Amino acid sequence: MRYDFRCEEHGVFEEKQSLEQHTEIFDCPTCGAECKQVILSAPLPNIEAMADAGCPGAFWTSGDRMEKRHTEAGQDHAYWRDNN
Repeated sequence: MRYDFRCEEHGVFEEKQSLEQHTEIFDCPTCGAECKQVILSAPLPNIEAMADAGCPGAFWTSGDRMEKRHTEAGQDHAYWRDNN
């Protein structure tokens, strides 16, 4: 997963870490200062990784739910579905 950290001198930077190795403190790649993790946006599930990890219906289930919500909201764009 990718995590954002903020250096007081150099601003925000991103680091990729596994869940097992995740730490909320990371050294700035420019100056080496200890930086705290910041949350800039809500985390998103990685649907493809979920499918690879044994949830083969994750991608299609998610897509089906999104299509249903759009249809119910009157935002069904059949053009995109029928021409792709």
